[in-house]
Amino acid sequence: MFLLMLLISGLSIYSIYNLDRAASNIKGRYDTLSNLLSDKGESEQEQGFFANEMLLEAVQISDDQLKYSYILIFTVVGITLLFGIVLTVFIPRVITKPIMNLFNAAESVAGGDYSVRVKSAHSSSEINTLVKAFNNMIDNIDRSSSELQKKNEEILKLLETTKKFNEVLESEIEQATREIKEKHKELIKREKLATIGELASGVAHEVRNPLSGIALALELMRDETKIEEHRHTISDILQEIVRLERIVKGLFQLGHPKSLSLIECEPNDIVERALSLVNMKAKAKGVLIEKELSCNKQFCVDHEQIEQVVLNLLINGIEATDSFGKITVMTKSVNGSVEISVADTGCGFSDDEIEKILQPFYSTKESGTGLGLAISNRIIEAHQGNFNITSKRGVGSKFVVEIPHDLHDEISG
Repeated sequence: MFLLMLLISGLSIYSIYNLDRAASNIKGRYDTLSNLLSDKGESEQEQGFFANEMLLEAVQISDDQLKYSYILIFTVVGITLLFGIVLTVFIPRVITKPIMNLFNAAESVAGGDYSVRVKSAHSSSEINTLVKAFNNMIDNIDRSSSELQKKNEEILKLLETTKKFNEVLESEIEQATREIKEKHKELIKREKLATIGELASGVAHEVRNPLSGIALALELMRDETKIEEHRHTISDILQEIVRLERIVKGLFQLGHPKSLSLIECEPNDIVERALSLVNMKAKAKGVLIEKELSCNKQFCVDHEQIEQVVLNLLINGIEATDSFGKITVMTKSVNGSVEISVADTGCGFSDDEIEKILQPFYSTKESGTGLGLAISNRIIEAHQGNFNITSKRGVGSKFVVEIPHDLHDEISG
């Protein structure tokens, strides 16, 4: 490019030099012609002829110089146009286009696309060096980004694992806390029952025998007296003594539960025996008893204690249900357990009462001792079973007893 510019400058200087020589030549001829015209020693005809020759020669020189100047100018213009065309094609291809490619690639990288690469340009080594440096930079960025992405994924996995671990730990803590509370509650209940048992032993020892003597004396007095009012009063006192004896017996059973005498038996048979004992009581009150005994499997239980539980539930249902009410007794086999349920349409319990009815001495009946359901729950627990109660005030209650089929194996284990 420098040589081309030097060539154009040389041609321009040479053209100027030729124009200057032509101008000097014309001026010299003009001076000579002027001197000839002023020379009086020559004839006018010779002077005119010579002057005409001089002018023609000057015009010819001028024409030649103009023609040369036009040729030179057209040459310079052509060279300039060619140079412009070369610049128009060469510069975008060699300089501008590679730079624009670099610019576009830089914008893509700024947008997060590290896959873009710039092809090597057919241009100067400086631009190729810049392209190689740019591609190397993108390779390093891409490599660093990939490593950073992997580390981020590992961190996310670690965070997810930590989150799951925390959730499991939290769940385990909640379960452990719940178990501790239940065991603490069970411990308090057992301590309470133990206290009641000690109290029951003392009360039974000190009260039961005197009560028997009082009952015997009152029966003799009732037989001997002829006053009907006295006989009625003595009968009321004897009923209260029977109630006291029932309370003492319940205290004994609650504080010192009997050991289990396990035998294979039919749950339907136990329910049928309990129903036979309460049928007259239900009919007298006008309560309908329906039964759905669909369990066809045996279970290993202390049949007397389980019969006591069912009998207690039936009596409570009859006492809680008004005339023309209904009690439904069901047996079925569910998930390896025998389920016995007693549902009534009686007065039901509130939520607060449901939480308390299994506690000793808590009763919603005026004449209740508050020991029946507590003793029943103790018997069910001894059989490794569950006691579920659902109730709604004014609608009725449902008591469900669940006892495992293979109770003997569980107790042995």
